[in-house]
Amino acid sequence: MKTIEKIGRFTIAENRKSLYLRWWNPHAKKTESEKLGGRTLEEARRIAKERIRVVADPSETIRPDSNGDPTFGEVWLAFEQEKRETLGAQRFRLLENRRELYYRPHLWPVRMSRMGPALRSLVKALRDGTTAPRKYSGKKGVPYTPKPLHPNTINDIISSAIEVCALAKNDGVTSHNPPRKPNIAGTTAPTDRDPKGRYVSFEEIGQLIEACRRPHILDLLLLDLGCGGRIGAVVDMRGEYVFSDLGVIDLLGGGIETNKRKPIVPITGPMGRILARLIAEYGEDYLIRSGHSPLALGSRNWTQMIQRLVTRAGIDEDLKPGSTPANWYSIRRTFADWLDERVSDAAISAVMGHFDISKRTRSQLFEAGSPMTDIYKRRKLGPVLEVADVLEREWWPSIQPYTSVDLRSERDRLKPADAGE
Repeated sequence: MKTIEKIGRFTIAENRKSLYLRWWNPHAKKTESEKLGGRTLEEARRIAKERIRVVADPSETIRPDSNGDPTFGEVWLAFEQEKRETLGAQRFRLLENRRELYYRPHLWPVRMSRMGPALRSLVKALRDGTTAPRKYSGKKGVPYTPKPLHPNTINDIISSAIEVCALAKNDGVTSHNPPRKPNIAGTTAPTDRDPKGRYVSFEEIGQLIEACRRPHILDLLLLDLGCGGRIGAVVDMRGEYVFSDLGVIDLLGGGIETNKRKPIVPITGPMGRILARLIAEYGEDYLIRSGHSPLALGSRNWTQMIQRLVTRAGIDEDLKPGSTPANWYSIRRTFADWLDERVSDAAISAVMGHFDISKRTRSQLFEAGSPMTDIYKRRKLGPVLEVADVLEREWWPSIQPYTSVDLRSERDRLKPADAGE
């Protein structure tokens, strides 16, 4: 292979017009290589750096002359590798965004012995809105001016930084104890926090549907309306998670279990048509796509997406200053509280992910070759199917008068006159 570029002990090499990443594995005592998918050297370099983050030993980033006092940037790789194995894709992407927005500009060159003062300065900057500005914001390339962050968000950012320092101490790469968490005024317990989104009426939901200009946004909104789920879980939906014979979607699929429990939800209203069309096109892969690119693998901002719909629909125009606006959580909150007076608590918990459905139960229901009969499976899915019945009878019909999009299920679209033909 011809060496094109060296990155530490890693090499980008060319062989038969293809680019490879090569490195010496000290544990296996041999040279290993992986083909890079990039068509250009720039693409190959980007892919190589992402791959290096996975296969490199965390201690490689620590300079030999650090004398037990490495910088925050040097110990970050170990933390990132550990979290890569325990966090889902969306949560890990959030961690990467925080790295670029807050840690790299403010903490990267700070040594472990000076992390205490550096964290206090970062808390002040986040609270006052004086963090380093981003280069661009939106399509117009307008410089972005930072705004003060909520104390709970600041607490999350600082807690992750302290966790990095604790991991460095436990791994023996620093002789300094992790810093004490600075005082962050205004943090609240989850039960005392204001709702993240206001309620939305059926008329406003219809206006949001009418505001969708792109097919994939309409698919995403309608599926979220039927799932009442976290938008990240809906975006991560794959064809293999859909079980049309049982009329349900297992939003967990083969994903990583986290504290964000992912429920089993029913297929109701227009969801069946949407899923059948997407599965016919994309099979068992990611279903929600812009063009042919999965939204789950991109860097789309879900908050901006719903904000554009809300603005286009005009449903927040008369909102009082300081009031909570409509967003993705508005749908989840409205969905859950609407169900509260119509189905049992167990049914709501099942479809909202408020309790954990064991892997054993999921295997019995969805794994190929399961000895459970369809009758027994439907008995197990009783709470989910209880919600499905209410959604078909009341939820979708209540939204239908306010939108021109047909929200009926295939069963309801089949009229008696058609059935006799």
